[in-house]
Amino acid sequence: MIEGRTTPWAQLGLATVVLALSSRASAGSNDAEVEEVVGNVLGDDFANGRYVEALQKLGLAREACAAKSACSGRVRARVEVAIGTVLAGGMRQRRQAIAAFTDALRDDPAASLFSGAITPEVEQAWREARLARSGGGTRERDADAKPLKECPDSGRASRGWRSIRAECYFREASAAEAVREWIECARYARASLDAEDRVTTRWLAATCQERAGLWIEALSDYETIADPAAAPRSGPFPLAERARARARALRDKIPKIVVRRPANASDLVVKMNGVDVPADQLDGEISVNPGQRTISARAKVGNTTEEFEEVVDMAEFETATVELQLGKDKKNPHWIRCVLESKTQDDFRRCMAEPGRSFNLRIAAELTGYHDDDAVDVVSPAITVAAESPVGGWGVGAFLYVDVVTAASADIVATASPRWTEVRYVPGISGHRKLGDVDVNARGSMSFEPDYVATAVGAGASVDLLAKRVTPTLTYTFGYDISGRAGTPFADFSRRIIRHGIDGAVIVVTDKATFVGLSFTAVLESGDTSKPYRFVPMFSAEKAPQVPAGFAASAVNREREPERVLEQLPTDRRRWAIAGRLAHRFASSTLRIEERLYTDSWGVTATTTDARYLIDFGASVRAWPHLRFNAQTGADFWRRAYVSKRTSGGLEVPALRTGDRELGPLISWTLGAGARVGLGSDEPWGLTVTGDVSRTKFLDHLFVVDRLGIFGGATLDVELK
Repeated sequence: MIEGRTTPWAQLGLATVVLALSSRASAGSNDAEVEEVVGNVLGDDFANGRYVEALQKLGLAREACAAKSACSGRVRARVEVAIGTVLAGGMRQRRQAIAAFTDALRDDPAASLFSGAITPEVEQAWREARLARSGGGTRERDADAKPLKECPDSGRASRGWRSIRAECYFREASAAEAVREWIECARYARASLDAEDRVTTRWLAATCQERAGLWIEALSDYETIADPAAAPRSGPFPLAERARARARALRDKIPKIVVRRPANASDLVVKMNGVDVPADQLDGEISVNPGQRTISARAKVGNTTEEFEEVVDMAEFETATVELQLGKDKKNPHWIRCVLESKTQDDFRRCMAEPGRSFNLRIAAELTGYHDDDAVDVVSPAITVAAESPVGGWGVGAFLYVDVVTAASADIVATASPRWTEVRYVPGISGHRKLGDVDVNARGSMSFEPDYVATAVGAGASVDLLAKRVTPTLTYTFGYDISGRAGTPFADFSRRIIRHGIDGAVIVVTDKATFVGLSFTAVLESGDTSKPYRFVPMFSAEKAPQVPAGFAASAVNREREPERVLEQLPTDRRRWAIAGRLAHRFASSTLRIEERLYTDSWGVTATTTDARYLIDFGASVRAWPHLRFNAQTGADFWRRAYVSKRTSGGLEVPALRTGDRELGPLISWTLGAGARVGLGSDEPWGLTVTGDVSRTKFLDHLFVVDRLGIFGGATLDVELK
């Protein structure tokens, strides 16, 4: 398999962490400053045709609101409306504008355009965004919904109806259902029920409400139908049992929110989507319809009035906990003030170049260990240092890994190698620079072992497209390795191995909570990678078929040919892999799933599935289970027992032969867990602990048929700003 500590997935992994942390900022702390930035941009840069500069400043405003509670939903929406206005009205980028407007409506369904900046292009993009937000066919659930059709109050109704008005509205509801206009169907069905209570009408209302995501309302109607005492039995067929089943299914999957009261707060007022939450519902489960919910709160803490707002995305079967954090530190990024005070474009550029403006230093120390029942032990201390300027658009980093490996596995001892201990040192550096929408990166690393020196350098670039919703990446890596024998100078014995690697990836932000990625990797390797210590047992043609899997070392030595034959692998290898990853952020958890398919020119094919579900416990603790499954076929030249032939010229052996278990067919499972705890009042420190247990089944091997391995690690990191 293609291994490496740095992959194109680093950006997606970082994005997953951002998702997992995004719900922890102080509520609405940057609202006033961000609104001032938006007003200045539209009144100055946009009005005077400086569209690129306008987008730059609005991009900073968006960063200031990146954490869900750093700005209120209303202000986040105003930023996105401003971005869409510049894109549509100034730069004629309609599709990108629609995407920005759609985000605005997701943050605040009541968002509106800026009255002084409406152009025909802006208005058209806004209409299309509202249509897209409503599902491409259903009507909006707010004041944009058109009035109901007028139905007559008097006249003769059809047979079975008492009210002609109820019959008229029922027919309108049925027509809306036929074209999948669920909101319209539900509205007309409710109007029909107001005029005449019929079980078939209530059933229609319930089914349309369920499809529209109005599960609370649908559940109430299903329960009414299922209660014989509460619903008239005027329908053409009994619906009670069906309604009872639908009610059970809905009751289980309706999302629930728990709003935790803040400590030391008085005069507390809590609202959900603008509606007061009764005090007796706090600290308990509140059933809600799926979709976004804005939780806002106002209370007195000491002698000051504090506010809070958080937006949560609710999905079926989910329970979210919202901690009302009042009185938290509300320091806004000082570069917002810098932007506000900029009078000219030169001022703005100087603001962007201000030293120390937004500089983060992260230091992490890690210690990991591995042990298995095949007498292999590994201890790996590591340290990494990274400096990042999010606003300046640059970052540099360095790392040092040390691997101390001790091995005395059955196949090593059986092929005449004694138990050995080896130390490997791996230093490396990396850096990147943002140039507009393009991010250029470079890295280099080395690996030093007594018998092996590896060097790798790489460079790549990524570009933000469609308002940063699509990010393709392309990276090239060159490797130059020298393989030798321990205790022997490379001048006396060495082999050169050259490696070219191409990594391409694309990350797509499908919505504010979901990232999807696809990557392709190709590695072209030339050189002899055969191990100079690995001897491969040879068997006669008569004995080879009788050799079973897991044949013990003593039995192998008894049955094999007396000559010891060194391993010989092909001198070139072509590797290819594709992988897909999904990361989705729920209200208080994150799901990450990856699938990887691999094949190479040696005939090895493999599939690897990896999943983690990160769960937040309060503001500073996150834990996750970890599952992994891997299966692979053996190389074309893999044999459990290689056949040799004795001739007059000596022993004739296969041209290609190996004893490397990782080149044979195998299946492995990994089950593990991890947790991270934030330390300190502002959580600059973090402690991460992980543990995994893996079981590998070797399907067609000598000496060993399975292996149980245990991996553990601890990382202490600190981020300084």
